[in-house]
Amino acid sequence: MSTTTSVVDRLRARIGVDGSAITAPVEAGHVKRFAEAIGDPNPRWSKEAPPTFLVALAPASLHLAEAEEYGKGWLNGGNRFEYFAPVRIGDTITATGRVADAYEKPGSTGNLLFIIFETDYVNQSGELVARLRGTAIRR
Repeated sequence: MSTTTSVVDRLRARIGVDGSAITAPVEAGHVKRFAEAIGDPNPRWSKEAPPTFLVALAPASLHLAEAEEYGKGWLNGGNRFEYFAPVRIGDTITATGRVADAYEKPGSTGNLLFIIFETDYVNQSGELVARLRGTAIRR
């Protein structure tokens, strides 16, 4: 079995297994700085967080040590959010990520490893507020 096949197999074995949860408070100052950084002056952000704030609050993907054995660099294959409820100032958000899929595809310069991950964001009431599905590519 080749090293790349072994890496893909080990990542596929993690599909659906939750990583460590990360919990963080949604603080007004953090939201304000984020809104300023993205150039969004919407006054609504004084009460709730802009949609993409969640990636600044908690990591969107897992650190997967076995993926580091594959190739030499990372590419972002894109992210897609699904929103269920607003994230408000004062909320406490818990983010839990997992591998949703892992596969290899040939590219013009060699094989590429695709890791599809999901991160659920839940508030202090246990309500799912958002889900992020993203793709990380290792080349």
